[in-house]
Parts: sequence; structure tokens; C-alpha cells
Amino acid sequence: MNKTYVSLAAGSVIRVCCDRFEGSDCSGRFYTRYAEEPVDFRNAGELLNRMDQFYDWLGYPQPSIESRRFQRQFSEKHPQGEPALEKRKIMAREGEKAAVVKEDDMNRHQGEKATFVVRIQYRQNASWQGQVTWAEKNQTVPFRSALELLKLIDSTEASPEESWNQNEERI
Repeated sequence: MNKTYVSLAAGSVIRVCCDRFEGSDCSGRFYTRYAEEPVDFRNAGELLNRMDQFYDWLGYPQPSIESRRFQRQFSEKHPQGEPALEKRKIMAREGEKAAVVKEDDMNRHQGEKATFVVRIQYRQNASWQGQVTWAEKNQTVPFRSALELLKLIDSTEASPEESWNQNEERI
């Protein structure tokens, strides 16, 4: 499998490793520079929820609106809960989170089916905006919403060239 190294200069970068595609859904794990262990996800909804929890925990990018919650707040938790924070040696220093994983270590993780490097630049209009790189093809395209991000990830299994090239033309 072709390995593409993508700079992870921004701490909010997530490396999504898709191991299985079932219908229009994927499962796998994602990696951040703030945990030595991956965060597992069973479907696209769980991927988005756990990524959102990570960004809330990290405090970046700041959401433009706050979600209404009727249950206990999870914003201070890492996506896999408080015990994961201790076990993975995630450190807090003066309100900032310190990275514990080196850039090269992040780049070595590959999904069985596909690997994506997601850079969320904004969390506006109750969604995400940013760029996603399909690591195996070294193709980067912008996305305007979490739904568009999921469609790009899903398209790699069905008709990858068509979907990714269409989005590149938008730039």
C-alpha cells in the first residue's frame, strides 16, 4: 500500500483509518497527536460524535454555536472517557493540551481500506469546514460540512475518482 506522509502541523488534525465499508457506512479508528491509542468507531455517526467530542476536549476549533445538551456535559472528556485520559498520558498544561504522539508516528497508521487526514478549520453553522486528504491517492479536497466529509469518505469505495475530482474542480 502506498504511504503518503502528510504534515500534521495543526494539533487538531485527525488521521481516520477506515477498515471496513458496509453499504454506505465505514468503521475503523482514528488517531490524534494527543493519545497513544486510537479511538474506535463502528459507523459514520459514531465517527462524527467522537471527533466532535475530541474537538470539544481540545477546545479547537471553537464552535460558533453551542449545542443544547440534556444530559451530562462531555466537553472535558476525551472521546473514550476519563480513564482513557490517564491511561494514555494526555497532559494538560496551563489550559492547553500537550501532544504525546510524534508526527512520524501518526503518519504510520493506515486503514485496511482507506486512510484520510482530516483538518477541521472551522466549526460554523452547526457543522464543520476544512480539508480532507485521501492518503493513498495523495489527493486533498475541501469540504463545507460534516455530511460532505462523510460523502467523500464513502465515495472512495464506490466511485472514487469521479467524486474526488469533482470536488477538486470547486477549489
